[in-house]
Amino acid sequence: MKKIYINTILILSLLFASTSCEDYLEEEVYNSFGDTDFPTEATIETMVNSAHHFMGMLVVFNHRMFWATEFPTPVFHYKFREIHPRNNLSTWSWNNEFGDPAYFDIMERLWDVVRMSNDIIEKAPQIQMEDAGRQAEIVAEAKFLRGMAYFYAVRLWGGMPIVDKPQTLTDDLFPARASIEETYAFLIQDFKDAAAVLPTRSEYTNRGFNEGHITKGTAQGMLAKAYITMGGAPLNDKSNLEEAKILLEKVMGSGQYSLVQSDTPYQDLWDWQNENNSEMMYSIQKEGLVQNFRGMFGYMTPNDATEGIWTSGQDYSRGSALDGVTPEFAKWYASHDSGPRYKWTIVTEYLLLNDKPPFKAGDILNMEDGPQAQAYQGKWRAVGAELDNNFFCPNNFPVLRYADILLLHSEVTNELGAADYTGLNAIRERAGLPTLSGLSQDDFRDAVFIERDLELTYEQNMLFDMRRRGLDYTKSKLEGFFNPNQNESAPGAGDGYPQDFQFSIEPHRMLFPYPPRELLSNPNLEQNPGY
Repeated sequence: MKKIYINTILILSLLFASTSCEDYLEEEVYNSFGDTDFPTEATIETMVNSAHHFMGMLVVFNHRMFWATEFPTPVFHYKFREIHPRNNLSTWSWNNEFGDPAYFDIMERLWDVVRMSNDIIEKAPQIQMEDAGRQAEIVAEAKFLRGMAYFYAVRLWGGMPIVDKPQTLTDDLFPARASIEETYAFLIQDFKDAAAVLPTRSEYTNRGFNEGHITKGTAQGMLAKAYITMGGAPLNDKSNLEEAKILLEKVMGSGQYSLVQSDTPYQDLWDWQNENNSEMMYSIQKEGLVQNFRGMFGYMTPNDATEGIWTSGQDYSRGSALDGVTPEFAKWYASHDSGPRYKWTIVTEYLLLNDKPPFKAGDILNMEDGPQAQAYQGKWRAVGAELDNNFFCPNNFPVLRYADILLLHSEVTNELGAADYTGLNAIRERAGLPTLSGLSQDDFRDAVFIERDLELTYEQNMLFDMRRRGLDYTKSKLEGFFNPNQNESAPGAGDGYPQDFQFSIEPHRMLFPYPPRELLSNPNLEQNPGY
């Protein structure tokens, strides 16, 4: 991690000058900020706004993070038209020593977020601002973003070096990795500090702030999520589950958030023109994206023009057809929920333009340049959007939404011995599914995780859910999908694909290998065991 960015903000200013953005968190871009310079009140606002954009543009919503968190699960094919559909597991994660370079870029971008946050945390208190409360909020937002960067990193790679201030040439430029416990302790404190200072959503709105800022409820929810994650593998530290329950109930009782309910709830929930709705607690705000800030649309839509599903216009109603939904997962999803949620999440039937035949679930559609997937994910569709490029996408990406809070609350109450069905059943009722009652603790736990897979799929949760439930759960989940000839009733059995892809997950695969570039740049770093 030997990287010193004395002029970080100058680089970011040039970067953002070439992109388009929403009115969300929009400030005039300033020029430079070095070790001996102090920002003004206006530029410190720009710094935290840029940090939000940076978190989204190069980390959370970036296609590489999506690949890293979704392809090691049963939900996607990688490069469907080019390789065997099950090779994504070995190509991207479980059986490749170093994986794809895309993984390594994720860590570099997370470090960029940490550096930006550290600049803000150190410099903001040193400037003169008329509103001291806003000054504290800016620091709190930066701490939240730093905590988020570490939260992603610790779940992907394990213990991380703790860097809590801007680095100079007089500092230790080769920090060793902290333990997983120490890394969690650091990010937990950041979330705590943020939750103690930040205003509620309505308080921000009443003061004229646009959507996108971190709120008290978001910080409380993410803190609770971190506690619950610590309660699973590898730490199995359940000492904070009661505190997680209290935090979640504060969010639920705050009156700031609610599930989207209507005659067409999923269409309204994911409507790109109303994305900052009552359910979205923290979303990466997007509009008119450039190539290095790709939306989901371009990769995960057919390679031929479609009608009335994704966007308007023949030219941009298609994508690259690189990444499709696995037939096993589409079948599994439909077996648990084939209603409106399924139909909005997984697109299995649509019309192709240019006199092509209708595409239906179960088909392998052979185009001039090769076959396309049986189904595509549909959450990020932008119906009616006029796009400038088929890789552009106006859709926000939800980092945390209220449905996650409700399911986490049901989960944690069950782990504490008194399962509360309220959140779980609210999610199921909206989907048109029957409510549940009278389950054993184990069955309730399974029901919650199934509902998380259904409700939160493609939102970068499944991999982390698998890992925190441990090796046996991860193996049973993946091997059930991808080793179907071991079990004729498995989801993949009889789907017409070659049944010769067998694999096993060794314990060390529960973390990704630490990126080689990081190891080469810092001699005090150690590779994860087993790699």
